[in-house]
Amino acid sequence: MNAVTDAFEHLGIAPTRDLKTIKRAYAASLKAIDQASEREAFERLRQAYEQVLAWTARVEDDDEEEEEDEEEDNEDEREDGQADHSEPGAPEAPPPTPPGDPSRLDAPSPFAPPSARPPVSHLSPVPAPQHSDDARQALRHWTDRLRDAAPGTAAAVLEAALADPRLLHLDSHAQLEARIAGLLHENPIGRAELFDTAARRFQWTDRNARPIASTAAAHWISRVVNQGLQWHAQAPAAIELQRQALDMAMRVASPQPEQTRRFADVLQNMATDLPDWFALHLGAQGHAHLPTWQASQARLAPQWARQAGRKERYFGTRRKAVNTLVGGIFVLVLVTAVLLGVMNRLLGSHTPPATAAAGNSHKVGAGAPPATPEPVLAYEFTGAVTRDSCESAEEFVHESNWLQIEDNDAVALLATRAMRCQDKGLWSRKDDTLMACLRAERAAALGAGRPEDAKRCLKPEAGVR
Repeated sequence: MNAVTDAFEHLGIAPTRDLKTIKRAYAASLKAIDQASEREAFERLRQAYEQVLAWTARVEDDDEEEEEDEEEDNEDEREDGQADHSEPGAPEAPPPTPPGDPSRLDAPSPFAPPSARPPVSHLSPVPAPQHSDDARQALRHWTDRLRDAAPGTAAAVLEAALADPRLLHLDSHAQLEARIAGLLHENPIGRAELFDTAARRFQWTDRNARPIASTAAAHWISRVVNQGLQWHAQAPAAIELQRQALDMAMRVASPQPEQTRRFADVLQNMATDLPDWFALHLGAQGHAHLPTWQASQARLAPQWARQAGRKERYFGTRRKAVNTLVGGIFVLVLVTAVLLGVMNRLLGSHTPPATAAAGNSHKVGAGAPPATPEPVLAYEFTGAVTRDSCESAEEFVHESNWLQIEDNDAVALLATRAMRCQDKGLWSRKDDTLMACLRAERAAALGAGRPEDAKRCLKPEAGVR
């Protein structure tokens, strides 16, 4: 097996002159090698690739020479047919043999190594592929363009770079990929669009992908891809909340307390759990605002901690919540009762008195209390039944015109008060005919099912002397 066949096997394909197939095989093999740590493997792959390209170019040249020789032979035959000036008896020359004819013993084998390039030992060092000045200038130009690409234009700029005639060589594309990986690794802030575009174009997200980059950049790309998968695996509600937090951090330099409460923890969790992905997806302006958000969170955190402690103390369990609710209802009832008592006291001190009929124009029977010229209070006897209150009630009953007023409720209230004082022995008049008449009227009204009429005790037939 000759060296060219070994080179094709190293690329993982059968011998072919199709350049596209050869380049695709080289690109696939190149992605499986870490150029920084597997330098020897890269050099062997590069040797095989160059050897195959040299063989392909040589075979193409041989084919072209064969075609030119065939055309010359055809032209000579045509000239001999048109003018036969050959001398008689001259020996005929043997037909020329095509230089590329494999039947010739002295023809080189199609799989022999190129004559201009001696076989390269696998142990001899091979220099890294060199680029022309145009290719190096193009790489610098497109790297700068991708670094400064406006939002939404990274994909278009990358496609334009890959289509640049100066970068059509596979090595140029590999170098461009390495430069993009280094650019993203060194300064990832806000370059999520460029990363996503490069990941799709260079297949960084494929299983077991090996980016053409330095070891540090390749490991960083792997972390970003894994963190992106972790981010997409969250619940849709969590993803939407994190999107809002990124947008809010970009737009708001000094957050309000409510904004801090809602989004500061979300930003902090992303920065802790997905640091590389977070650095890519938060723009430069958001990173500039981030210290202000963190300071606001640190300032408000003690207040939130106290609120959380109170919530846990009163509503941490179902039993705590029930106890808090019952206690709140009790306090509410107590406060309501106090307020009602205060209102009743204030309203009672300003209640207009129940006035008696003016003058002494009405005739009353013997024993009836004389009418007083001044109005009297009919509702002032309330509260506990005490000796002092009963003395005041007895004096009022016998010395005022309370039976002549038109307020039946006030009359009944005062009569009830007087009867309770009598029942407790706090009434000084032992044989009080007026009180006897009031009791009899109340008993008769209850028996007959009619309203009580205390004014009957003013009549002579009521038995009052």
